[in-house]
Amino acid sequence: METKQVRAGRDSILGYVERASPVDILAELIWNALDAEAMNVETTVAVGAMDAPEEIVVHDDGHGMPHDLFLTHGESWKRTSGFSPNINRPMHGQLGRGRFLTYCIAERVEWRTVSADVDDTFTETVIHGMRATPNEFRFDGPRQSTGPTGGSFTSNESCGRNGHGL
Repeated sequence: METKQVRAGRDSILGYVERASPVDILAELIWNALDAEAMNVETTVAVGAMDAPEEIVVHDDGHGMPHDLFLTHGESWKRTSGFSPNINRPMHGQLGRGRFLTYCIAERVEWRTVSADVDDTFTETVIHGMRATPNEFRFDGPRQSTGPTGGSFTSNESCGRNGHGL
């Protein structure tokens, strides 16, 4: 496993995280799936004894995110594309920071992404992040996978604003 750092300061990232609502974050995760040309997006919220979310999972069947694009901050490949490459769906994301908004709802986050290379081989990467160090991510992979493409986001230790979850 390797730790990589985003070229953005902790305060910069957490600055716009604090302004986002939990609904904004869920919408962002779903938009990211749609931008990846997902036809199916499943969202699950596990609620604990205090009626607060304990885990949030968003899973999609899109084309996944190549691991080298994950560390981009402040701009996105989507800005110049305008439309998705295969089904010509209008793109939502443009700023390359939506993934960081997840720290509004969770102390720990995990992304699993399976993408296809140009020669149609599949690679999987698991990326772990923590709110305490929002500009650092631990990468497990990329490693060969059998597919299919897709992505999933899982929050652990959900906190939300002021510890209230969603």
